[in-house]
Amino acid sequence: MNKQLVITALGAFALGFGGGYIVFFEPSPAPLVPATQPASSSDAQLVTHPPQLAASPESPQAAVKKQPPPPATDTLEVAPEQPRDAAKNTSDIDTLRRELAAAKQTIATYKHILDAPSDMEAELKERFTNQERDEAWAYEVETKVSDFVYSQGLAYKIKLDTAQCKQTVCRLQFSAQEDVELDPRDDWHNIQNTLMEQPWWQQFHRTNSRSSEAGLNLWVERLPPSS
Repeated sequence: MNKQLVITALGAFALGFGGGYIVFFEPSPAPLVPATQPASSSDAQLVTHPPQLAASPESPQAAVKKQPPPPATDTLEVAPEQPRDAAKNTSDIDTLRRELAAAKQTIATYKHILDAPSDMEAELKERFTNQERDEAWAYEVETKVSDFVYSQGLAYKIKLDTAQCKQTVCRLQFSAQEDVELDPRDDWHNIQNTLMEQPWWQQFHRTNSRSSEAGLNLWVERLPPSS
C-alpha cells in the first residue's frame, strides 16, 4: 500500500516536471502580423517621401521639365497671310493691266483725231486739187524748199519727199533719214520753226502742219496774185 503511493507520487512529480520544462524552455513562435497592419512610421516615411535628390531644383532634368513649350503662334499667324498677299498682288496686276489697256485706247483715240484732217487741211487740199499750176512761182518755191534742207545742214537727218505747188497752195512733206529717229514734238517742231523763219516763207498767210513719227506734213497758201 505505501509502496504504491510512493510510485504514484513519483509519477506525478515526473509528469509535472516534464510539463514545466516544455513551457519554460520551448521557443515560442513569432506573433503573426495581420495583413492589414500599417507599416511602421519609419517605413511609411521612406515610401511617402521620395529622396530629396529627385526633387531638388538643382537637377538639370528637373530644370528641363519646368521650361514651357515654345509658342507656335508666329507660324500660325504668318501662314494665312501668304494667300492674302498673293491674292492682293494678283488683284493689283489685274488693275494695272486694265489701266494700261484704257490708256492705250485713249492714246489710239487721240492719235486718230490728230491724224484726221482738220478743216483747214481739207480746205487747202481741195483748193490744191482744183488749181492750175503757176509754173514760175511753183518752181521757185519748190527750189527754195529743196535748198533749205542743205543750206541749214539738215540733209543728214531729214529728206524732202514732196514739194508741189499750184497757183496759191503748196504741199510739202519731210521724213527722217534711214536709221534716224526724230521726236514729233521737239525735232519736227524745231525744223518747222526754222523753215518759217526764212525770208521767202513770209509770203504764206496760212499754214497747216501735222507732225508724227512718219515725218512732217505741211499745207501752205499764199495770197492770190494781183491782177
